[in-house]
Amino acid sequence: MSCWNKYHKELAVQASPEISIKECLMSTEDYEEVQFSSLSGTSFIMLQSKKENIDDNSNSSSSNTNNNNNNSNSSNSNNNNNNNSNSIKKKKLKDEKRCRVCGDVALGYNFDAVTCESCKAFFRRNARGSKPTRCLFQGNCAIDVRTRRFCPHCRLQKCFSVGMKKDMILDETERKARMAKVLENRQKRQSTGKSREEVTSSDQEACSDWSDLMSNTPMSNFSDNSPTPTTASNEPVPIKVDLASLPKERELYRKLTENETVFIKELTMLYESTLASQVDSYHSEKSNYSSINQLVNNSEIAVRRLIKFVKRLDDFMRLSQEDQIATLKACVLSTILLRSVAFYSYEKDAWITTKGEVPTKILKEVTGYFNLHDSHTRYCRSLKYVVQDNHEVMTLLQLIIIFNPEGPNLSSRTLISDIQDHYITLLKHYLESEFSFSYAKEILPFLLQKLADLKDLSEEHSKILLQVNPTQIEPLMLEVLNLK
Repeated sequence: MSCWNKYHKELAVQASPEISIKECLMSTEDYEEVQFSSLSGTSFIMLQSKKENIDDNSNSSSSNTNNNNNNSNSSNSNNNNNNNSNSIKKKKLKDEKRCRVCGDVALGYNFDAVTCESCKAFFRRNARGSKPTRCLFQGNCAIDVRTRRFCPHCRLQKCFSVGMKKDMILDETERKARMAKVLENRQKRQSTGKSREEVTSSDQEACSDWSDLMSNTPMSNFSDNSPTPTTASNEPVPIKVDLASLPKERELYRKLTENETVFIKELTMLYESTLASQVDSYHSEKSNYSSINQLVNNSEIAVRRLIKFVKRLDDFMRLSQEDQIATLKACVLSTILLRSVAFYSYEKDAWITTKGEVPTKILKEVTGYFNLHDSHTRYCRSLKYVVQDNHEVMTLLQLIIIFNPEGPNLSSRTLISDIQDHYITLLKHYLESEFSFSYAKEILPFLLQKLADLKDLSEEHSKILLQVNPTQIEPLMLEVLNLK
């Protein structure tokens, strides 16, 4: 079949109305079928999960404890002891201006230790994780401002070793209870009409708690590991492999097995013919990005490419049909966002299409989602800076996202987890074969952390989907995004 006929055949399939995910998976209207066998290997790496909706700061806990002591009927000597303790703590904080975890500029006591904002957010997200983390190397990685995002396991262990306490993290119920208390005290203060000079210790507690709650509300879910384009960012610029500086000795590189080499090549060819390919339906005119409804519908081609991609995977076909559908629904937003990295040019700050360039400012202006769009382009910039146009790496990253055992409504989580482990191991081996063991030691943790960040970015985009008009959305998109 000629490329021209295949192209028009594809467009005809795209135009089919009322087609479901199940029908897409079962459809034989596709490119020539190529089967790929699974790569066997030892499972030893798991992407670190993030517990959501945890929001706290140890300053709030310390302030709440001290204020409760002030409101109790304790003796004057106890109050003096508390004041002396606060004075000592403030003096100590003044002397210790560096984060005890990574050495960055410290903002205060967080979870009972002096830390920076980045380590505070990292600890809050990961300290209560139900799944154990593992170091990919020797278990003693050096943690500093430059390397702190490379090994989540060693970073978390250092957080504990410097005295950070996970029992000081408030869950959602506790946080809401504190918020209710703050609002109650605020209403009492307003109803009594007290002046600033007449503020009691109870009012001081309310003001302190309110301030702490506001400071604990993250202004951006992506400031921890996604550097901004400005030089004012506290985050270091992501590592970029300098090919000229790579080791010359072959013994410093991994030699891939023949099966690994063939498997990576086949996967990459499949990726290039599906997720990494473009058709002329992509345009750079503003009219194609004038509403959230159009943005969602314009993403349908990416969803169909994703379905074509997974249908060729033997690993995917090992899953039950119910798990196939659940897996697709769980990964679709992350896959689309990661796909956008492949077409992003950080030199031009634009997405490259077959019709020309789409400057990021176009989508920013016509949609009005400034903060979310800035986070998206910042993510594209930082990951593209490292990955460049390496299709092998992008292929394996997509596979790690697709086989996510943490998705909802899955019945074979262990199988999916084992498959994901295979692709993480394969990514590690590929990096070691292309960039040496030493460079892979830095690049792999960075890439895995970017996949964890992608989960946050996807969740923020999913909130925007609540604003779409279902009557104007294509049936396939309604189903895959759970908008029905």
